[in-house]
Amino acid sequence: MQVCALSFSSLGGSGKMIRVVFTIAAVVAVASAGGPGERGALRLEAMQGVCGVSKALKEMYQYVVKKTDVSEAMLEDVEKMVKLAKLKVVKEKETGPECDKMAFFLKYMVGGLDRMVGMIASVRKKGLSLAAAAGLAAGRLDEFVSVFQQPNNRNGVEFFSCAAGARGEAATKAELHDCFQGGKTAVDAAEFLSVEDVEEKKGSQAEGRANLEEAIRRHLKLSNNDPRYTGGESQGCQLVRGSSGGGYLGNASLTTNLLWGDGIFGVKKDGVGETAYIGDTRNETYSYDMMWEENPTTNVPTLRAAMDAYRAFEEQVSEYGDIYRSLTEEWTEKTIGRRADAMKILNGLGSLPIENVSALNSRTKQDWLSAGQVKDADKDLLMTEIGLCGGLGRRSFFRRMFRKAWRKIFGGNWGKDD
Repeated sequence: MQVCALSFSSLGGSGKMIRVVFTIAAVVAVASAGGPGERGALRLEAMQGVCGVSKALKEMYQYVVKKTDVSEAMLEDVEKMVKLAKLKVVKEKETGPECDKMAFFLKYMVGGLDRMVGMIASVRKKGLSLAAAAGLAAGRLDEFVSVFQQPNNRNGVEFFSCAAGARGEAATKAELHDCFQGGKTAVDAAEFLSVEDVEEKKGSQAEGRANLEEAIRRHLKLSNNDPRYTGGESQGCQLVRGSSGGGYLGNASLTTNLLWGDGIFGVKKDGVGETAYIGDTRNETYSYDMMWEENPTTNVPTLRAAMDAYRAFEEQVSEYGDIYRSLTEEWTEKTIGRRADAMKILNGLGSLPIENVSALNSRTKQDWLSAGQVKDADKDLLMTEIGLCGGLGRRSFFRRMFRKAWRKIFGGNWGKDD
């Protein structure tokens, strides 16, 4: 019998049972004894799939960062448009229809801006929740890979492994390239990928950004529904044996089925590691010695939590983006006409026709909204505000004009005309 010590640093969130296993069985026996089909190793396709999911989950961190940055840039963009509109109102002597048009623009834009300001905190919060949930799920998968990849005897006379490589030998870290630093050139001493490692890879794309659930299912789906190497050739792996005569407890069988990767893979409590198939790993009764989870995004808690957080973040970002587009995409009679909030403002202005506000927010058709105006917006607004304060004890013309415009647009009776 060969004994393999598993050196493994417990990740945050590791289940209590995992810690107990390493306390009771500080070394897990990996032997070649047993029947010809017992103690089979997991096939490379299965372990590579787990690594693919782990990487996709780690990439969610970068995904959240980029989405949040874009959302904050949207907010700044709308704030600049509102700032330019305020400048136009106080600097130009607009009356009649032109003043009504600016009244519509400011009321509609300020209303949308208020909603975006109220929502950006939720975008950040849900993004953090997604990054945390995805990181926890990835950690559980890495834990699974670490434990099954380490037991091997590549240089010894007696061969054994728990994760088979392409030709049946023990899988190397280079073969599990989506898990380890160095990718396809990873060495035996390579560490697991961190979120920073994933972010730094050129051309890295978060798999499943459009549909994370589809990506997880695709990675974890087995071509023949059997996770074993060559359908069960013995590799001397005691990690797949739950019964007495080796395995986890030596001369005793496990009292419950043992789950790895938070339930991606299950070991039957009295199994010998001879048979395997897909199914529900959390079922109390196994028909096979090993079970590969058939519905991972539904039945694996950490993956389900990551999916819930992903959907919540996507929905929030989508709603936020809809508001932004309603403010910045060129207005037409059709788009304004189907927005209840816009029509309410128009109706409140009385005689302003809907066609008068078409393209009012166009940065190519409205000079006052052009990129050149944005550049000096802060300086111009500062100078205008100084003018509004008056000088040498006199109320300025700009102060009177600003009060008139404010009352016209937002109502109320702020101040009196000089």
